[in-house]
Amino acid sequence: MTGNPLFTPGPRLGWVFRDHHELAAPFPDPAPDLPAIAARVAGRAAAAERALARSRTWAARPSVAAALLIVVLAGYAKVTTGSYHAGAAAVAIIVVCLPGLGYAGWCWRRRDRLRGATAEHEYEQALASWDERASGHAAAEAARLAGQPEWGSLTAPAPRTDVFGGTLTGWQGLLTVHGASLLAQRPVLVADLTGQHAARQLMLTAREARVPAAGYRLPHDLGRSGLLAELSPGQLATAVAEAIHAGGPTGTAAPGSAGSRTERALDVRVLEQLAQALARRSVTPRRMAAALRAALGASIPDGTLAGDELYLIAGDLFPPGYREQVMASLVRLDAVLAELACHAPDGEPGRPAWLTCLVLDPAARSASGEVLTSLLVQWLTVQVSSGPVDQPAPAVIVAGADEVSRAHAERLSDACETRGVPLTLMFRHLRDDAASLLGGGTAAFMRLGNHAEAEQAASYIGRRHTFAMSSFTVTRGDSLTTTQGTSDSYGTGTSASVARTGGWSHSGGGPFTGSVHSGGRTKTTGTSASRTWGANWSHGLSTNWSDAQARQRVYEFAVEPTVLQGLPEHALLVADRAGKSLRLRAVECDPSIVSLPGVSMSPLPPPARGDGLAQPALGQPSPALAVIPQDPPRTAAPPSARWRW
Repeated sequence: MTGNPLFTPGPRLGWVFRDHHELAAPFPDPAPDLPAIAARVAGRAAAAERALARSRTWAARPSVAAALLIVVLAGYAKVTTGSYHAGAAAVAIIVVCLPGLGYAGWCWRRRDRLRGATAEHEYEQALASWDERASGHAAAEAARLAGQPEWGSLTAPAPRTDVFGGTLTGWQGLLTVHGASLLAQRPVLVADLTGQHAARQLMLTAREARVPAAGYRLPHDLGRSGLLAELSPGQLATAVAEAIHAGGPTGTAAPGSAGSRTERALDVRVLEQLAQALARRSVTPRRMAAALRAALGASIPDGTLAGDELYLIAGDLFPPGYREQVMASLVRLDAVLAELACHAPDGEPGRPAWLTCLVLDPAARSASGEVLTSLLVQWLTVQVSSGPVDQPAPAVIVAGADEVSRAHAERLSDACETRGVPLTLMFRHLRDDAASLLGGGTAAFMRLGNHAEAEQAASYIGRRHTFAMSSFTVTRGDSLTTTQGTSDSYGTGTSASVARTGGWSHSGGGPFTGSVHSGGRTKTTGTSASRTWGANWSHGLSTNWSDAQARQRVYEFAVEPTVLQGLPEHALLVADRAGKSLRLRAVECDPSIVSLPGVSMSPLPPPARGDGLAQPALGQPSPALAVIPQDPPRTAAPPSARWRW
């Protein structure tokens, strides 16, 4: 078992995927912000303007004044003393004025340089520097996380695991992964009641790994399997009676029905009496069936029963009055054991191997098949409970547990719990007895095609409060206004005017006196015409829109039923209620995953402090359950697009 990594101790249900890129610590430095950079550039330019103004006031102007003062003092010295030292004056001017003027010039150049700087250019430089540092951080995180696995094993949270739904391909993958991990620790008993050979892939994988394996097809290999031969006479009598009455409720059937408690007790008593009569030699299904035939007075093959046994059973074992009371029980038991005896010849049966698979042949549902199923469950219960204490009891896997009654399944579960044995029950559907067994162990859901079963599974997983958009209103409106008009006016006019002037003047005295008379007449006639024409046109277009949405708190399924109906074939949703709250895991059970890089046979370690994978808040779903696609590829590729839980 060392060559195949599937045979690593578990018990493993599959693998959980976690992208190691999600564990990378985020880059701590924030990205450059253009508005902040623009504000910073504007602030530097304003500060440069203020510095230039201060340099003019307190450095440039006092320096110029000091230079003028030095020149005046030098001129005054020349006038008063007659001596003039130009070099000394120049040195004094340089020493006194140059620092102030130089500082003012530097402030001038700095102001011009900052005026020419743009926020976009500085943003591009800051962004390039940030990208370079972020790339270095990402490379360092990738190197740190390069050796961490992305696929981690998920062990069964509880000793008992109930699987509901699924397809034949999915069951074959789950049986291979789960069964191989169990075989690495203890023997395994597999009861394949599907009639579709769901355990075939597990058998082939075990034989390739050189694991001792034995497979038996029932009912053809009933005698060779040792299913009934290993039971004691009392256990055989009880098992046959329980198998016959497995379908009826205990003590609630009407009198005379096959499921009543009285008839069950009567069948057990008849079988025990026959077993005591055959106990001196051996109690086998074939001899038990012959004893029933003898009790009914029918002929039996020679050599099956000894003479004294035949005489006892046909005579004093059942007195005449008692025989009449148990005649219905004898007929019923004969109908069941006669067919079983055909497939269970006398002889030494084989012993269970490290892997023992009991597979029911594909056939129509029949009464003998139901009885054989019940006998098989009884045999599993005996194998678990009566094994040696110093040796590990075999793990039990029942595929197609829909055929097992609730009472027998609970009895098998109790026996496995007492011995600390892993028990896995796989149901095709979530209904009838399977629904009543939901919650007895860790529940794992595969594809559930029926909507009612998917809704029941979603109800078991539970509901949660979320905020969902309850309404969305979109309003769109347009208005168009057009105004057009013309005007035309025409008018004529005539005007006439007449004006006269006249007067006289007289001056007396002197030789030049006389009178003056003057006058005039003016007449004006005019005609005018005017016309006014105009046109006006106006056009107006307006558009208005509004988007409004409302959100409200809702209480809905944590996993919608449609998600359960569309699960991939090798996908499981494991609902663990062992703790205070539900813990939901998305698991892949495809055996070919073991060949991918980055696969670990151990559970994934929790994210270290500082890793980028955020933990979900209380009451929120795990990030791995965020999206479950409906139609994933049928390969073992990493489900980065298939699973985002």
